[in-house]
Amino acid sequence: MEEISQIPPRVLKELILFMEQSDTGRLSRNLRGMLLTVLITQKDAYCFNMDDLLLDLTYLFEFLDVLEDA
Repeated sequence: MEEISQIPPRVLKELILFMEQSDTGRLSRNLRGMLLTVLITQKDAYCFNMDDLLLDLTYLFEFLDVLEDA
């Protein structure tokens, strides 16, 4: 568990608090739904790099799935 020791204590504390206070399954479902709604309704009006956003959101959703299963 060398990786855990590299996480700053404040970040670890906030992660634990987030896991205790959040419904990660609900958050994950809502974020996915929101993303699909934006993609469907805005199609060509993006003012950001969609590839970067999708990659970042993929990692976030994978993380939320792990938290939900923990």
